[in-house]
Amino acid sequence: MAYSRASVTAKVGAPADKVWEHIGSFANIKAITQGALASCDVDKTGTIRKLRVKGVKGVITERLIKYDSQTHTQIYAIIDKPNNIVPFVNYTATIKVKASTARSSTIVWSSRFEPKKGQTPEGCREFAHGIYDLGIGGVKKRLGLTKPKKKAAAKKKAPAKAKAKAKAKPKAKARAKKI
Repeated sequence: MAYSRASVTAKVGAPADKVWEHIGSFANIKAITQGALASCDVDKTGTIRKLRVKGVKGVITERLIKYDSQTHTQIYAIIDKPNNIVPFVNYTATIKVKASTARSSTIVWSSRFEPKKGQTPEGCREFAHGIYDLGIGGVKKRLGLTKPKKKAAAKKKAPAKAKAKAKAKPKAKARAKKI
C-alpha cells in the first residue's frame, strides 16, 4: 500500500520558545495529552518511549529520530510492529514550532504512514489528526490560552429548580383552597 500523510497546523498566541518548552520534550508527551495517556516511560538514553493509552490494552513504542532545539523540530517514529493500537504502520512524525511574531507561533505536526490492511488513508488521517489536535490543545491549555468551559449543567439546573419551585407554590395554594 502507498504512503499517506496527515498534518495539522495551528497558530498559538505564545512565543515559539514557550510553545517548544511544552511540545518539544520527547519525554514529556503525557503532559500535553490531556489525560489520554496512562503512562510514558522513557529509556535511559531518552530516545525510546513506551506509551500506554488509558483504557486500551498494549503499548506504543516510539523512537526519537531527530531533536533540534534551535529549529524547534522533533522527528519520531513508531517502532513496534505489529501494533494493535494505531491503524497504520511505518509511521514517522515531525513536530515543528515556527515563530510567527515575537508573541505568536505556529505548530506544524505532520506524519507519513502506511494504512494497515483493512484501513483507509482517510481513517488513518482522522486518527492522526485527533492525536495532533489533542496535543496542540494540551499545549494551549498549559500555556493558559484556552478559555475554561462554562458549566452548562449548572446553568440548566438553575432554571429547572426555579421552575420546580414556581410549580410547587401554585400547587400548595391549590391544596390550601381545597382544605
